[in-house]
Amino acid sequence: MNQKLYSTLLIFTFLIVSFEDVNAQNGLKGRNNIKASHSFFRYYGFQNSHFFQSEYNRGVTKFLEVGTYLASHPDFYLYEWVNPPPDAPRFVEGSARAFNYGVQSNFHPLQLFLKEGHRFRLDLYINAKVGGRYSPVPNYSLRQKEHYFFYNIGGGLAYHLYKHWGIFIEYSYRSPAKFRYGLSIKF
Repeated sequence: MNQKLYSTLLIFTFLIVSFEDVNAQNGLKGRNNIKASHSFFRYYGFQNSHFFQSEYNRGVTKFLEVGTYLASHPDFYLYEWVNPPPDAPRFVEGSARAFNYGVQSNFHPLQLFLKEGHRFRLDLYINAKVGGRYSPVPNYSLRQKEHYFFYNIGGGLAYHLYKHWGIFIEYSYRSPAKFRYGLSIKF
C-alpha cells in the first residue's frame, strides 16, 4: 500500500513540475520580482505575532536573482523600576517594533534543466540572506544593542497562477518566522 501511495505521489509531483504554461516567463535574466509576505512570529514572549516582509529581486542569470528585503516584526526591551512594589519584579519588559533589512540571492535549480522556449508555472529556489536587524529602544530602557548582524538560509516554492501573479511559501532556517507565505509579482 505504501509503495502505491508513494508511486502515485511521485507521478503527481512530476506532472506538476512538468506542467507547462505559455503565459509564464522563461528564465530569470532581466526579470523583476516583487514579493510581499506574512508569517506568524514565535519569539520569546511573542506568540502568534505578525511578521511582514517585502522584497525586490532582479534576475542576473538564467538561474540566479539578487535583491533586497525589508521586514518588520515585534521585539522587546527591558527597563528597571526605580522603586518597585515589594511583590513586583524589578525588571519589566516592554514591546517595540524591530526591522530586518539586507541583501539576498535566490538560486533556482529548475531553471538549469529548462530548454529555451519551455515555460513553467512551478518554481523551486534556495535563498541566502545577509543583513542587519534594527531594534530601537527608548532611552529609559536598560542598555542593549540596537543593531545586529543577521544572516539566513532557506528555500521556497512558488506557483505562478497567471503571467505576472503567483503565490509562494518559504522556509527559513535561522529566522524566528520559520514559514512565510505571500504573493509574488514578476514583470
